[in-house]
Amino acid sequence: MKRSTRILSIAGGLTVLLLALLVVLPLLFRERIAQRVKAEVNQTVNARVDWRDVGLTFFRNFPNLTLRLDDLTVVGIGRFEGDTLAAMDHLGVVLDLGSVVGSVMGGAGPIVVRSVELDRPRMSLIKLEDGTANWDITKKTPEAQGRPEAAKPLAISLRRFEIRDAAVAFDNRQAGLKASLAGFQQSLSGDFGRDLVTIQTRARSDSVSLTFAGIPYLKRVELDLTADVQADLAKKAYTLKDTELRLNDLRLGVSGSAAVAGEQIGLDLAFNAPRTDFRHILSLVPAIYAHDFRSVQASGAVAVAGWVKGTYGDSAFPSFSLSTKVDNGAFRYPDLPLPARDIFVDLSITNPGGHADSTLVRLQRFHVRVGRDPIDATMVLRTPLSDPDIDLRVAGKLNLADVRRTVKLEGIDQLAGTVAADAAVRTRMSYIDTKQYDKVAAQGSLDVANLTVKGADLPQPLAIQEASLRLAPQRAKLRSFRGSIGSSDLQATGSLENLLGFAFRDDVLRGSATVRSNRFDLNEWRSGEGDLEIIPVPAKVDFGLDATVAELSYDKLKMTNARGRLRVKDQRVTLENFRLNTLGGEIGVTGFYETTNPTKPAFDVGLRMTKVDIPAAFQAFTTVRLLAPVAKYARGNFSTDLRMNGALGKDMMPLFDALSGQGSLQTSQLALDDFPALEKVVAATKLQFLDNPTLKALRTAFQIRDGRLHVDPFAVNLGPTTMNVTGSNGLDQSLQYALRLRVPRSELGGAANQAVAGLVSRAGAAGIDLQAAPEIELGIQLAGTVTNPSVKIDAGSVASSVKEGVTQAVREGAARRVSAEAARLVQEAEQRAAAIRQEAQTLAETVKREGYQQADALTARSTNPILRAAAGPAADRLRKEADEKAAGIVSEADKRANGVVAEAKRQADLTSGEQ
Repeated sequence: MKRSTRILSIAGGLTVLLLALLVVLPLLFRERIAQRVKAEVNQTVNARVDWRDVGLTFFRNFPNLTLRLDDLTVVGIGRFEGDTLAAMDHLGVVLDLGSVVGSVMGGAGPIVVRSVELDRPRMSLIKLEDGTANWDITKKTPEAQGRPEAAKPLAISLRRFEIRDAAVAFDNRQAGLKASLAGFQQSLSGDFGRDLVTIQTRARSDSVSLTFAGIPYLKRVELDLTADVQADLAKKAYTLKDTELRLNDLRLGVSGSAAVAGEQIGLDLAFNAPRTDFRHILSLVPAIYAHDFRSVQASGAVAVAGWVKGTYGDSAFPSFSLSTKVDNGAFRYPDLPLPARDIFVDLSITNPGGHADSTLVRLQRFHVRVGRDPIDATMVLRTPLSDPDIDLRVAGKLNLADVRRTVKLEGIDQLAGTVAADAAVRTRMSYIDTKQYDKVAAQGSLDVANLTVKGADLPQPLAIQEASLRLAPQRAKLRSFRGSIGSSDLQATGSLENLLGFAFRDDVLRGSATVRSNRFDLNEWRSGEGDLEIIPVPAKVDFGLDATVAELSYDKLKMTNARGRLRVKDQRVTLENFRLNTLGGEIGVTGFYETTNPTKPAFDVGLRMTKVDIPAAFQAFTTVRLLAPVAKYARGNFSTDLRMNGALGKDMMPLFDALSGQGSLQTSQLALDDFPALEKVVAATKLQFLDNPTLKALRTAFQIRDGRLHVDPFAVNLGPTTMNVTGSNGLDQSLQYALRLRVPRSELGGAANQAVAGLVSRAGAAGIDLQAAPEIELGIQLAGTVTNPSVKIDAGSVASSVKEGVTQAVREGAARRVSAEAARLVQEAEQRAAAIRQEAQTLAETVKREGYQQADALTARSTNPILRAAAGPAADRLRKEADEKAAGIVSEADKRANGVVAEAKRQADLTSGEQ
């Protein structure tokens, strides 16, 4: 019994020790193995490879080690600098334990890889026009150079390779081929350590799209591939066996072989559809396959076959052929009243080999009848890459109500109207590029009548009473358009140029139009949450639009007589001389909005507002509420020239922390009611003329930066005094303003005298007679927020002004005691000097007032926008001249008054000397 217990204890101890080693050894070796892996990767690739974390464990694939790299990225260098070639959540690699231990202990053997797992990889594969590929990142090291001793090779002895939930984008710009995979899964199994191996593979994808030479052949198609591949890894030769490819419901049998020789691949493949039901090829039409496809009743014969033979590489292209035929096809949804019938398709795509540009696409026949209306088309496309040579003919008529009775359309609740087309085009794209329109055969028409579309995916119902488009070699001309979007009506004429280049080669579409609307309501384009969404501007469009809208609505803002020019180019919308009337005045807008960064649109806009009502502007514009919160308490109108630039958020509102700008502001008369900051100033000073004051003409400039509106120093007439203002307010509604005003002693009532006396006392000047000071200077600091301001009175300025008055009074008293005659002379002189100054001040104010009235009258008479723009500088000159004349009158009067006082003092000095 004791012996058994001892054996169990030893066994338990060994088990615990083994488990401890299984936990501890990966921790000890993790960093060394990670360094080996990173050294090996950096030694072999021309790219930046990195990962966030490294994990190492025995437990997942005991007795081998499992290496796990989290958040792995492969980023290009050189011509692909900064482009992400691949990124994945996790990369799992199973390593042979013996090879790892030997490598860590200094052995010469390689680290052996048993299996690889890729979890959610995202790959972007690009080949440029010159053949440079971003995935060609393997370093080409001369054999003689050898490998550094510290970086020992990896040996591949795979049993399993697995990809989970991959997304792959492939863009071969040299061959004009684009493909994408989403939700891609793949598993490979076999003994890859042997030269001859049977590889069992299974792959599937939720969505596959394929475009060649601008023509989409597959669009969001499901893929399922099952294959056994006989592989000779030493010769890099592969033979397909028992291979089936499924595309939606179309199943293709694939046979043949492929062999890798250097940078090229030799191909000999053939495929065909073992089943010939029309419904199988019909499944490749996304709109039909996505809606109750299993219930679709279909008939008709189909033949699909093709082959690929030859060498594929940078300088080689194989020959291939693909043919698809449909004879007398038809389909019908059992719960819809009409079938689509008389479907005939004869399509072939061939290439003799040598170059992808030798591809010939020939649609010999396409015919379908929907309801009673037929549609026919033929097409031949040659040299699709270098110089697309197109011969296209389309003719037919569609009753859209019959279309809805034939095909299930997601998100469409109502569809009606007719579309008739008859168009033929025969040209090379080079003829259009070089404007050799005499070599272009293009003619036809597209007419729409009484079209109505309503649905959940449309922001508003679309109705087109009539639209008529005529096709010519140089342009497509929109002869007429009358329609509506929601409650907004539209009438338009215009033209489109380079329509074929845009359709077949993704060139820039150019055009122009004139649009008119009696009423356009932007509120109908708001999202469900009540905010506008980012509106992307297309990249391949160069379009000019002259617009006139009689009534334009947005939120609660009603605008009239909106007119101007809009230009769309390079993902930018530019407004040129756009003007409208609103809020009792006129607003002019210039500037641009661009979406080169689709998540953060940029804007640069200039606004000229003329005599706009302040309360209405505060209610209508978020920008006014944030930048000028005092407008909430103001009555009157204002004019401004404003330039702003910055970025917009997802709700199309400015990101105010990144907003910058500058401008000027003018008002003729401004009333402030219940402004909290002034209410607190009144409470502190008892100056009643500051209670709900009315300000006379105000002119200032401002800048927007760092989230604040900074106001240049300006003066405003306020009751019996002039107030000087400077400072800023923030987007957080904070205040930082300094006010300074000189209050005549006559304006100080008893309460104000006591308040100011208290301020003087706190400044250390108690006992001074306020009656001795002709004016009291107040310095006021405003802080806090707009709704909860704080007010600080600069008591030092009050005391200083009072002391100056007292000093003057003492000086005059001393003079009177020395000589009554001398005092009388000085007093009379000062009275005459005061009268001179008062007369001059009155005259100066009259001259200035008349000059300003002339300037305002000049501006008011200029009702035309062009004349008003020209009148502005002239009006400014009149105001400047009036200011200079008034200043000259005051200056000359000061000289005369000073001369009178100086002469009186000289006489007084003589009198005093005589005494």
